[in-house]
Amino acid sequence: MKHTKREWMPLYSFLDRKRVTGHLADMAARGWMLDRLGTWSWHYRRTEPKQLRFTITFFAGAGRFSPAPAAGLDTFQDYCAQAGWHRAASSDQVQVFYSEDPDAVPIDTDPAAELENIRRSVGTPMVRNYLALLILCVLQIGLQCWQLLRDPVNTLSSPNALLAATAYLPLLVLILADLFSYRRWLRKASAAAEAGLPLPDLRSAQWLSILVMVWAGLLCVGLFASMSRSAGMVLLTMGIPLFLALTCFLADTARKALQRLRCPPWANILGMVGVCAVMFVGGMAGLFALVAHNAGTGWLEDRPPVETYTAHGMTWSVYADPIPLRVEDLIDIDYDGWSTEADVEWSPLATHGTYRQRARLGDKGLPELWYETVTVKIPFLYDLCKRDFIQRVERYNDELPEEDWDVYQPVDPAPWGAEEVFQRYSSGTPSRQYLLCWEDRMAEIWLFWDEAPTPDQMAVIGEKLLNA
Repeated sequence: MKHTKREWMPLYSFLDRKRVTGHLADMAARGWMLDRLGTWSWHYRRTEPKQLRFTITFFAGAGRFSPAPAAGLDTFQDYCAQAGWHRAASSDQVQVFYSEDPDAVPIDTDPAAELENIRRSVGTPMVRNYLALLILCVLQIGLQCWQLLRDPVNTLSSPNALLAATAYLPLLVLILADLFSYRRWLRKASAAAEAGLPLPDLRSAQWLSILVMVWAGLLCVGLFASMSRSAGMVLLTMGIPLFLALTCFLADTARKALQRLRCPPWANILGMVGVCAVMFVGGMAGLFALVAHNAGTGWLEDRPPVETYTAHGMTWSVYADPIPLRVEDLIDIDYDGWSTEADVEWSPLATHGTYRQRARLGDKGLPELWYETVTVKIPFLYDLCKRDFIQRVERYNDELPEEDWDVYQPVDPAPWGAEEVFQRYSSGTPSRQYLLCWEDRMAEIWLFWDEAPTPDQMAVIGEKLLNA
């Protein structure tokens, strides 16, 4: 027979006191006595089934970073024991008591004093912590919005970027909901205290918490599904959560040790920050060492190279990815040393492909290709992506005199089979870089050779990139 039991993620608010105490009384009636309140779980021990009364009160001096045991807490617990209330478990300010006497006098008898105690013990720390998290959420969401405006093509087509942009939204909703609920409860509790009535309970937001956890789980699944399947990235994807969990465990262990040494709150906070800083520095140093040790092995790549070769004293990789447009589609050439690479990212908003066809170093005088294609799946985002390509060309113009500007100028789209075509001009001279636009797709191509493309080559380029 099991003598202990753990209840994971109970999701109760300790201000929802009737539901919490009712739940604990039911557990005691079934022979499970609350023994410890953990961060993620409640612990019970096997006892004889009893009909017990439970109550929850708060002790302001027992903060998360205060010396332990808090000054005056033992005296407070002795006072409660004399009144028939015995400590069951505690977690920082939260104190859970039980009594076998159904007529025991409640610990909190003055609603005004009880409300002030709740404000000092729970309300003020909760609001302070939530405001800090709220600022973090707003900063992260603002950062993602700025990233979207700065680099829309890569952001819209990256599932990781979209996951990062939405990751903080559920937490933001939960924080705002909790702050609003607490504010509304505070008004009701203040009115009750003025009238000398018992304080109302603040109902637990269990369903909202469950939805947030489900959303977080889906984000984790989506992140893992979108990650590279290289051995290195799989290892990093699995290792980072374990590293963060270890860091949290060590930081919390340091906090508890400093509390037992009766260090002041500021020392406890510095101890936790120090542990996190040491773990971060050590983790980054280990990551850099791991990446440097495996550099050139394809450890972090989705697919290994088909072969390698040495040039200029270094080892270079050769790839054979299928690409929609090849040099051989445009000109007759007898060369079999090409390296072709295709990097494609897709999301519900856009698909972005980057393609390269390059000769090996040392094989000079050979033409090369480099092009990108973007399919925009939501029409109102099209102009944002188009402007991104144009701004890439114009981004350094402010630092140059006007005659040296790089700009895209419209050219005849008919030979390309496109709706719009722009050609890059550098210092007034046309280059071999073009931007082709269709209804829901655009493509940018660099032709690394000297001669301008012929109408036949333009038609092939337009057809291949439209149907890529």
